[in-house]
Formats: sequence, C-alpha cells, structure tokens
Amino acid sequence: MMNLLFSWSSGKDSALALQDLLANNDIDLAGLWTTITVPHDRISFHGVSVSLLKKQAEALQIPLTITNLPDNCSNNQYELVMRESYQKFIDDGIEGIAFADLYVEEIREYREQHLKKSGLKGVFPLWRNSTIDTAERFIDNGFKAVITTVDETKIDPCWLGREFDQHFLNSLNDKVDPCGENGEFHTFVYDGPIFNEAVSFTIEGTEEMYPYITALLK
Repeated sequence: MMNLLFSWSSGKDSALALQDLLANNDIDLAGLWTTITVPHDRISFHGVSVSLLKKQAEALQIPLTITNLPDNCSNNQYELVMRESYQKFIDDGIEGIAFADLYVEEIREYREQHLKKSGLKGVFPLWRNSTIDTAERFIDNGFKAVITTVDETKIDPCWLGREFDQHFLNSLNDKVDPCGENGEFHTFVYDGPIFNEAVSFTIEGTEEMYPYITALLK
C-alpha cells in the first residue's frame, strides 16, 4: 500500500481524482496538499481563499497541508519550495504525490522529473481519460461545483459563479476542453459523494488579469 498526498486544487478534476483514490485499496491517502500564493492567500487561478479551502478540507474530513508560494514566484523559487516540501513529506513517510492531470504531457513530465529527484512517485488517476467523459462522470456522480475563473476570449464571463453542469457543457464550443484542461476555466467543488456536508461560500467580487476573470470566493 502506497502512502500518498494528493495535490488538491479545490476544483472538479481534483474531486473526481480524489474519489478514485479513496476507492483504491492500494492507496493510503495521508492528506491533501495545496499551494497558496501570499500575500493574496488564495489558490492561484481558482480564486478560493485559504479560509474556504480549510472549510472544504473539513467537509471532506481529510487533513490538509498548505505550502506558501511568494508573490510573483519565479521558476527557481518555485522549484526550491517544492524541493523543501518534498523532503519534508519524505521525512513524514510519504511515498508519492497524486495529481488530477488529464493529458498535458509537459506538465506530467515536469512533475515526474522533480518528484524523481526527491525520491517520490507521481500518481495520475485520471490520466488519459476522455475529458468529456470525465466532465460528465463528475456531474453524474453527484458532485456540485461553480465556475470560478474563465478565459474571456473563450468563455462568456456571465458563467462566473454559475453551476458546472450539463447546461454549461452544452454551451462550450468545440475549441474549449470540457474539463478546461488548457486553462479555459476553473471551478470550486462545494458538495458531492465524498463530502460529509456541503461547503457554504460567498462571492466577494471579481479580479481581472487579461484574459482571465476570477470570482473571489470566501
């Protein structure tokens, strides 16, 4: 049995991958792991505050580890923080880290390269699954999520704060991945079969960094 941490983004792909990991008898899930950008105290691109992230982890009843990243973090700074985090995880008995990536080879290769240097294994429970099937499985399994970020060149900002559901999927054009795997949109999951209770939240405004518009959730 492998002792894993799961890289948790707060979004739909993370929730579905987590459900698959929890059902895998070969996995001993030690907890969730999320990186936060300071001083904003939010998950990058998802607009989710630290306080809401903690509420989400409490509703899942899974321990949460948070790693802080500096504002305007350079690649060298990021890799240093990752090396230090990985070493701490190894010292705590962690053998690998799971991710919810679907098909972007460059991201997987980057993760595995740096994990290998530290002696950790990468696990990718959703890898190469059909993105439309993954999106529909999320909905069919009873998860609930809202759209938190959109690339306004690809998706109408009117979807911010609205449900990730079949109606949303039907609205997407052929150039938009149904799971937003290319960064077209991001989500926040607030309920579903692996949650002990629904997570309440409010939207306290929006933030724009062209072409992205993000709903700030708290």
